[in-house]
Amino acid sequence: MKNLIFISCVFLFCGCIFTYDPPRGVIYIHNNSDEPIYVYNEYGHSDSLPLITLLAFFDLIDVNQTIEQTVGGIRKKPYLSNEEKVTTLFFFTEETIRNYDLEEIYKNQMFVKRVVLTQEELENSNWEYSYSP
Repeated sequence: MKNLIFISCVFLFCGCIFTYDPPRGVIYIHNNSDEPIYVYNEYGHSDSLPLITLLAFFDLIDVNQTIEQTVGGIRKKPYLSNEEKVTTLFFFTEETIRNYDLEEIYKNQMFVKRVVLTQEELENSNWEYSYSP
């Protein structure tokens, strides 16, 4: 009887380990350029960079590095949680972030690239985007 309970617990425990799926979906952003870049993710369609108050909202992506940006859903089935089902990525050079304050970056819209991605495009690319200048 003890062996049956032990075996049942082992199977239950193993089943829990392999079925865990983190509660947040992600977009994988890879830097294919020759220099580090910063990225800001604005959920929804945006033609211009919004005023950002903290540098902490920017993610640094080193050369040939990939980062994760969280979105809705789970890792096996991520989704964009806004009504538009669109996200806008703004990319900045490391030089811009180091040499200008956030207000000046906003005022002059000093991003080097803006990319609008739909949920369908992200699903087709397996939730991955590769940055190249």
